[in-house]
Amino acid sequence: MPNRGRQAADFTVGAATAANYSCGTECQNILASTIPDDLAVNIGTDFDFDFYNTAGNFPGSAPGDLLKLQAIDPSTIAGLIPGMSSYRFQYTSKDLDGTAVPVTGFIAIPFTRPAHDGRFPLVAFAHGTIGVYRGCAPSSSPEFYDYDTWIPLLLRGYAVVATDYAGLGNNFTAHKYVSFTAHAHDLYYSVQAARKAFPTAFTDEWMSMGHSQGGGAVWKLSEYSLVQNPSSGYLGTVAIAPASKLYDMAILLEKDILPLPNFHDFVFTGEVAALAVAVRRVFPQYISPWLGDAMKKRIELSDVGQLCSEPFLGLSLDLTLEELVVTNANVASDKFLQQFQELNAPAQGCHASQPMLIIQGLNDTSILPASTAAAFKDATKVGNEIHMVWYPGLDHSAVVAAASFEWLRFIDDRFAGRITEGFSTNRTVKPFDLANAYKPLDLPLPLPFGI
Repeated sequence: MPNRGRQAADFTVGAATAANYSCGTECQNILASTIPDDLAVNIGTDFDFDFYNTAGNFPGSAPGDLLKLQAIDPSTIAGLIPGMSSYRFQYTSKDLDGTAVPVTGFIAIPFTRPAHDGRFPLVAFAHGTIGVYRGCAPSSSPEFYDYDTWIPLLLRGYAVVATDYAGLGNNFTAHKYVSFTAHAHDLYYSVQAARKAFPTAFTDEWMSMGHSQGGGAVWKLSEYSLVQNPSSGYLGTVAIAPASKLYDMAILLEKDILPLPNFHDFVFTGEVAALAVAVRRVFPQYISPWLGDAMKKRIELSDVGQLCSEPFLGLSLDLTLEELVVTNANVASDKFLQQFQELNAPAQGCHASQPMLIIQGLNDTSILPASTAAAFKDATKVGNEIHMVWYPGLDHSAVVAAASFEWLRFIDDRFAGRITEGFSTNRTVKPFDLANAYKPLDLPLPLPFGI
C-alpha cells in the first residue's frame, strides 16, 4: 500500500497533555479552533510519505540535481487554476554549513507555451511562514499555500518553481526557519533542478519573488555569489514584506510593541516563539533567555503536536506579558540571536548586481516597517539598486494582493529588458480611498467566541 493519505502535522492535543505544557482552557480552545482550520486551508491530511522520504539517489548527488519528479493529480489540489499543470519534485541543495541536503517543492506551469519562442519565463517563488515541522510543507498543502502570492504569476504566463525549503516536507534535516543563507541555496538550486525536470520549457532568464520569510530569502538570494554574473540569467527580485534583520526587529518589539496594551494584535509577538526555534536549530545550546517559562512550555507543546501556521501562532495569544517574556529582559544581550542575524540576514554590506523591488505595508504587524526601512537604508549604502514602495494602511498579507499590479509590472519589465533607473528610489503610494478600502488584518485568527 502506498504510504500516503495520512496526516503529518497539526495533530490534536488532548487536554491532559496540553495541561502538562501550561496550556489551560483558553489555550486549548484556541487549538481546538485553529487546528481544523489550518488543516483544511493550509496543511491538509494527505501527506505522501513515500514521496517526501529521502530519495535513494540522494547519496553522491550534487546541488541542483533532480532526485524525484511527480505529476500531481489535479483532483487532489483544491486551489488549482484551470489549465495549470503541477508537479512535486525533490532535489539536492546545500545546508547552512554547505553540506548536501535534499529539498522538496513544486513546479507550476501554465496551460500553453508562449508564442514567441515556446519557453516560459521562470520565477522562483519563496513562501512565507507556514511552520517549522516537516508536515508543514507548501507542496503538500491543499492549495499549495497560496494567498494571492504565486498564482498571479501563473495567470500572467510565468512558470513558477517553489521550494519548500529544507526540512519542510523532507526530514533529512530539521527546517532552519529564517536561515536566509540556507533558503537562498534552496531557491537557487530549485531553478537548476527545475531545468533538469523540463529541459526545454523555461527561458534562460529568471527572477525570484517572495513574501515574509520568503522576502528575506529572495533578498539574501540577490546577494548570492552565483547570481552576480550575467551568465546566471538572474534578472532581479521582488521582496514583499521581507523579514531581514530579526535580532534588530526583536529589539524593536521589546522597545515599541510589548509595552502596548494591545501587544497581542501584532503578529510578530506570536512569531518570537518560531524565532526561538530557528536560533536553536542553528545553535543547539540556545535557551531563549528572554522568553518566559510559559512560552517555552508552549513551544514544547508545539513539538508534540507538530503545529503549523495558525495553531503555532495561537499558542501565545492567551499569555500575559510576564508569561510571554521575562520581566526586564534585555533582548539586545542575546548574543546567539545576534550571531544568527550576522549569519543569515541580508543588507549587511553585500553587493547585489540586479535591481530589487521591496513592497511594505505601513500597518504590517509581522514585519515591522521600521525594520524594513533600516534594512533598506543599509542595503543602499553600498550602491544596491532597490525600489522601496510603501503601502499605507495595509497589514502583512493584504499588501501582497493590493500591490500585485506593481510587482507584476516590475517582473514584466525585467523580462522585457526595460532599463531600470540605475539608482534607488523610495516612495509611498497614494490610495484612492483609504478610509473605505478593504484592509484585512492578519490577526485575530479565527478564534472561538470570547477569546
